[in-house]
Amino acid sequence: MKLWHKIFISMFVIFTITFNAGVFYITSYSYNFNRERERENAIREQQMIQSSIESRITTAETLFPNVANTNFMLGSILGSLLDFYEPQGVLLALFYENGSILLYDMPSITSDNPLLIFESDLQKNTMEETINNKRHIVVASILPEYPHLTFVYARDISQIDDFRADISRVFVFVNVIVLIFLGISVYLLLRHIIKPITNMKTTVAEIADGAYNKRVVINSHDELGALANSFNRMADSVEENMIQLTKVSEEKQQFIDDLTHEIKTPLTSILGYSEYLQFAKYTENERIIATGYLYETAMRLNTLSDKLLDLTYSRDENIEIKSLDTRILFEDLTAMVLPVLAPRNIKLNTSVDLPEITGDETLLLAMLSNLVENAARASTDSSSITVKAYIEKYPIIEVSDNGCGMEQKDVERIMSPFYRVDKSRSRMFGGVGLGLSIVSQIATLHGAKVNVISVPNIGTTVKICFTSS
Repeated sequence: MKLWHKIFISMFVIFTITFNAGVFYITSYSYNFNRERERENAIREQQMIQSSIESRITTAETLFPNVANTNFMLGSILGSLLDFYEPQGVLLALFYENGSILLYDMPSITSDNPLLIFESDLQKNTMEETINNKRHIVVASILPEYPHLTFVYARDISQIDDFRADISRVFVFVNVIVLIFLGISVYLLLRHIIKPITNMKTTVAEIADGAYNKRVVINSHDELGALANSFNRMADSVEENMIQLTKVSEEKQQFIDDLTHEIKTPLTSILGYSEYLQFAKYTENERIIATGYLYETAMRLNTLSDKLLDLTYSRDENIEIKSLDTRILFEDLTAMVLPVLAPRNIKLNTSVDLPEITGDETLLLAMLSNLVENAARASTDSSSITVKAYIEKYPIIEVSDNGCGMEQKDVERIMSPFYRVDKSRSRMFGGVGLGLSIVSQIATLHGAKVNVISVPNIGTTVKICFTSS
């Protein structure tokens, strides 16, 4: 069952129960109120008629003594009252003290009826009785001036039963009309309220099917609007994460493809020269040349292995952060890169305007050596490379060269593993395209940013900005 069906049925049932309970209460209250009013009117009218009867008997006794004990005389005096009140639905009766009937118009009232039992002369007894198939309210009391006489008064109150039946029929009709109107109104209202939820459901299904750019459009400032905004923020986060995951997946796949290519080429050379040395007839000079190629290819694989280990190590977040003497760090760097720079007569110039720097010594040396080696590959023989440490708002280490430089499109990609601007130059000097990727990883672990400024045929400057220091 759909949500709006549940709400519709619940509201319909609740309203029906509440409305009918209210109708029942109003009808019952009105009925009881009218019945009590009829009772009070009956008591008043009975008292009035009783006073009239006593007055007539008293007047008649001035002319005819003992009228109160004479059936004929009492019947003559009271007959006119019966004729007057009968059309009004009022019945009258007189009983003697001994229970005999003097004047009687109520078949269901007998002398042994509890209505005719009194504890005092001033007591008035009331009860409801069905007379001639109509409900009456009956009032009985002793005539104070003539205590041997009991006056019984009955008033037709069947009209209030008719009123209750009529009002019930009216309420049933109103109930049907109101329920029909309510059903239509609630249906339209719920469809309008549920529509944003339906739209959200559709959007969720589309996102689940891969349409991560879909968003919920609900122009309201209520809870549904807040829910839609929260959902859209969640969808933005999901889309961003999916883009990142896709990018990472593509980068990993590209990394694997590039690594496979990098390994395949030297392995092919090793297999080829190994087979040559194993089966071919060759001179000593040819053997030396072949083994030289094998050695260079093996060294290339060794370099690739070292770089991959550096890259793996740089991703380990458990680094040892401590304060380092920048001058000593640069001295260790100079000693480390000397075997790379000396054969080509490339000079390394250092400038220290930053006494100390915070970081992991091993990782910082790996990062700087990769930058210097990368600068050396882009530089000509007998040129120079400069490494500086200084402060501009935050500590900065800068490595610059006067080499071949790069185009902007290459600058944007050089941090990717195995990417090489000039593949022939990189292969010539043993590069495998992992140096700047390692630099980027180490900088990230230190909360630093890598800024690369390069101009073709002018040179390249790489700045490591330790913004978190």
